[in-house]
Amino acid sequence: MQKSPNTLTRRTFLRRIGGFLAGHWALSGTVIGGTGILAWAEHDTLTLKQEFWDLSYPTLPSALDGKRIVQFSDVHLEHLRLSSETIQKNINAQNPDLLVLTGDLISTRADLDKVSEYLQPLRARFGKYIVMGNNDYSHFSRTLFNRYLELLRGMGWIPLLNDAEYQKELDLWVIGVDDPATAHDDVARSYSKLKELKESHFRLVLSHSTDCLDDVAKYGAELMLTGHTHGGQIRLPGMRKPWITNTYLGSEGIYEGYHIIQGVPLYINRGIGESVIPLRLNVPPEITVFTLHKGEAKPIHVTR
Repeated sequence: MQKSPNTLTRRTFLRRIGGFLAGHWALSGTVIGGTGILAWAEHDTLTLKQEFWDLSYPTLPSALDGKRIVQFSDVHLEHLRLSSETIQKNINAQNPDLLVLTGDLISTRADLDKVSEYLQPLRARFGKYIVMGNNDYSHFSRTLFNRYLELLRGMGWIPLLNDAEYQKELDLWVIGVDDPATAHDDVARSYSKLKELKESHFRLVLSHSTDCLDDVAKYGAELMLTGHTHGGQIRLPGMRKPWITNTYLGSEGIYEGYHIIQGVPLYINRGIGESVIPLRLNVPPEITVFTLHKGEAKPIHVTR
């Protein structure tokens, strides 16, 4: 009988995590080093959290008042253990006005065959946008990368590769900065369409990594959505840092959540999938729902 993709045997788990435990020898003699860590990881890896943020702006265009932006990131289809049905149910239930995917949908060439299953059923009233991550570039020839882009567009997704699109009905610019981790980012080019910008325009910036933040701050943004760090992916009690902090800000201890840095409201999404080790510890996967409001209230955050 074929095993469910959500099933991870104890033997497979311990083989894959062996290198991690070897690098953290103090864990190997505890319950965390065996069955206990498997149960813990199973729970955290398969528990999809919903992070709700209410964000207020005094100059928000009236067309955006009450609108919902739903973000997900770092799907890593190769080892993803959340089912397409789970992701579809959780995202579509939010009735997104905009849906954004901030990179690393795939991990291998073979993931091309899985893209439609996961992305085709997702819905958004005003558009679905995607930017590339380091894995989206690392595993494709130019020919396969173009095939990937054609596949996305055929399902109604809009790839933004150092490009921007204006949503006239919402008075909103969606600005996509290409992947910083592979030096594909060109922020000046990403903003090149935003000429004679009125103050009422809302600038939503999408990028896989925060490593382009310095340049984004020069141009300005009302909200910047990123991923890449997986929120650390593995965060054990007593460890000073989580396992993944692979950005400049991550090395400074900023690798998940909402922050205002250099005047830019920034969100770092924990992602949905995993890389290298197919598990999460104390860092559950997430989808994030941002509701925009006109006003001066402080950000409100709820986890469900």
